[in-house]
Amino acid sequence: MATLKLWRTSVMTRFSVLVFSAVLSVCLAGQELVITHAPSYVSFQQQADQLQTSEVPKVLAHTLGLKTESDLGWKGLVQGSLFKRPKANVLLTVVTLPDQPLPLKKLAKFPVNDDVAFPDVEGVMNSLQGMFLEQSPLMLDLHADNNMFDLKTEEQLFRKLPNSIRKLSDRLLDSDSIIHKLSSGSLNMTLNSDLSLMSEMQMIADVMKTMSENPKMVKNKTPDLFSFTIYGLRNVADKHGPKSEQAKDATKMVSDFVDHVTDHFKSLYKDNVVVEVLSAAPEKGHVRKVRSLMATTPAPSKPKSNDLNLADDYSQQYPAIFNIVLWLMVVLAIAVYAIVYGMWYMDPGVDSIIYRMTSQRLKKD
Repeated sequence: MATLKLWRTSVMTRFSVLVFSAVLSVCLAGQELVITHAPSYVSFQQQADQLQTSEVPKVLAHTLGLKTESDLGWKGLVQGSLFKRPKANVLLTVVTLPDQPLPLKKLAKFPVNDDVAFPDVEGVMNSLQGMFLEQSPLMLDLHADNNMFDLKTEEQLFRKLPNSIRKLSDRLLDSDSIIHKLSSGSLNMTLNSDLSLMSEMQMIADVMKTMSENPKMVKNKTPDLFSFTIYGLRNVADKHGPKSEQAKDATKMVSDFVDHVTDHFKSLYKDNVVVEVLSAAPEKGHVRKVRSLMATTPAPSKPKSNDLNLADDYSQQYPAIFNIVLWLMVVLAIAVYAIVYGMWYMDPGVDSIIYRMTSQRLKKD
C-alpha cells in the first residue's frame, strides 16, 4: 500500500509539472517580437533572455541611434555601426490571443514578457523631435479607438485620410482596397469584428499609399518612426472562437498583410529600414491609454530638492555644451600663446609704430 501510494504521488507530481508547462507555454505563445527586416549593419542576436514590453520603445530608440533615459538591459540588439543608422523604424503591434501565434517570415524572433499591456512610443517620438528641432521627422502613431482612429502625427497628409470605420467601410469597396489584394476567406464585412480588422489594415495601407504618392516625405534627412496597432485579430477570435475558420483566415490575412507592409517599406526606404512585429496578448480589460490630439500637455513641475542636497543629473545637452566649452578654451589658449609669443620677440624700433614715431621725433629735436 505504501508503494502504491508513493507511485500515485509521483504520477500526480509529474502530471502537475506537465500541466504547468503546458499552461506556461500557452501563456507565452504569441507574445513575441519578430524582426521581419533589418539592414545588414543592424544585427540581432538570438538569446534566451525575455524582452519586457516596456523595453520595446528602447529597442526602437537604439536602432535609430537615440539616447534613452536608462540603459537597455536586453542583449538581443548588437551594437552596430556608429556612422550608419536606419532611415526609419516601423513597429506593427498585433493584438492576439495567447494561443494564437502569427506565422511570419522572420529574420529574428524573441520572447516577450508583457509587464505592460502595450509599448508607449510617445517618449521615442519626443526624443526624436527634440534631437531635430529645426527639422520635421516623419512620425506616426496609429491605433483604433472604438469606431475612430487616433493618429498622432504632424503630417497634414495623414490627417486627411478617413479616420472612422464607417468611412473605411466605403473605402473597402474600392477596387484598390486591401480585400482585393489579400484573401479574406470566410471573413464578413457586415460583422463589426471582421470589419474592424479590415478597416485597420486598410488604414495602414492608405498611409503607405500616401507615402508612395508623395516621395518627398521620405527624402528628409532625419530618421522616421511609425507605430501601427491592429486590434481586429483579437476581435475576430473573440467573436467566432480562436479555433474557428474565421480566426484562421484572419490570422492568414494578417500574416500576408505583414509581408505586404514589410515589402512596401523596404521599397520606400530602399532596404534602409527596420520592421518589427510585436504579438501582444494582454489580459481582458487592458486597454491602451490614448490622449486626444487637442489635449495640451501640462508643464512639468520643478523637481523638489532632496534632503541630501545633490546636484541634478546631467541633461541630454551636456555632451554638446562640454565640447563647446572645451574647444573654445583650447582656441583661446592658442590665441593667447601666439599673442604673447609675438610680443615677447617683437623689436620695438621696427615692429612697433609707437616707438618708431617717437624715435624719429627725438632725432628732429
